[in-house]
Amino acid sequence: MKQFLKYAVAAAVVLAAGIGIGRFSGSSVPAEGGAGGAGEATEQAFLTVSVIAAQDKTVTDPISVIGTMIPRENVLVIPQLSDRKILSVHADVGDQVRRGQLLATIDGQDLQIDIKSLQSEYERTQDEYARAKTLASSQLVSREFLKQKQAALDRARAQLQDANLSAQRTRIVAPADGLIYQRTATIGGQTESQGSLFSIVQNGRVEMQAEVPEALAHRLKPGMAAAVSVAGQHQPVQGRIRLIAPQVDGQSRTTFVRIELPASDMPFAVGTFCEAKIVADSVDGWVVPSSSLQQDTQGAYVWQVDAKGRVRRMPVTVVMQTADHVVVRESLRGLRIVAKAGALLQDNDIVAVAKDDAT
Repeated sequence: MKQFLKYAVAAAVVLAAGIGIGRFSGSSVPAEGGAGGAGEATEQAFLTVSVIAAQDKTVTDPISVIGTMIPRENVLVIPQLSDRKILSVHADVGDQVRRGQLLATIDGQDLQIDIKSLQSEYERTQDEYARAKTLASSQLVSREFLKQKQAALDRARAQLQDANLSAQRTRIVAPADGLIYQRTATIGGQTESQGSLFSIVQNGRVEMQAEVPEALAHRLKPGMAAAVSVAGQHQPVQGRIRLIAPQVDGQSRTTFVRIELPASDMPFAVGTFCEAKIVADSVDGWVVPSSSLQQDTQGAYVWQVDAKGRVRRMPVTVVMQTADHVVVRESLRGLRIVAKAGALLQDNDIVAVAKDDAT
């Protein structure tokens, strides 16, 4: 076993020495004519690389977010009379309604009875006030008596008006123009003080609401363009960020972003899943693949290959870096840039070009 280890160590030493010789001192071989011939030495390639040509163009850095469609303005139809039976329903989900349009009616028979009684009371106090006013003009009653009759008249009038208003509220009408997307009203059901009978998308306008991680939210601004892909649609819809919530959720560490969409005669259904690509940044410059960029203690650089196959280190200033590309400030016009394997190269190495995408 010990003898085997000795052989293995010796073989490793020989192999390392061979690589070093080939890398640093074996880069030249005799020309044709054999050893001792008159031909000059020719340098051999240390590595085979592929090269590309940088492109001068505009690069965007999109942020992908997911969310759902919600009403831009959600209108709730809440009855102002609670614990009353619903007698009829005149609208349904999917209906376009106008402001003031009748949606449902609720029971108000007792209110009609009250109105008749209050109407009689109002007419009685009105007559009493008229007589007291006549007597006061002849100074047959005191001014205090007249004020009492006037107060009774005002109270009866207020009670009658309130009863009439309650009777009007038995008619449930649309508070705004829009599209009904939810209905809970059912004939025979009871109204609740905080329960909506209908939900309306005001003017049929929907928009996307997305949850964005707080680490990315600072890169977004209102007005930024967004391409919204909606489930079931083949082409994305172009929209813009309308608002960014000034609050981060304490549990999910996200903030919500509203993306405005153009008005449409056929709005997307509320709750539809969607994905948006928001253009957070856009710069002009020379673009190379991310694999071309190298970095060390001296900074960022790329390898340039000259016409003789020799590589040269070229320092660059990175303007933007995405998952696939790097945008640099320096001009790379007409240069052949090593696409990969840059970490294995050194300045002045000779390389062979396996694939030339720079032409």
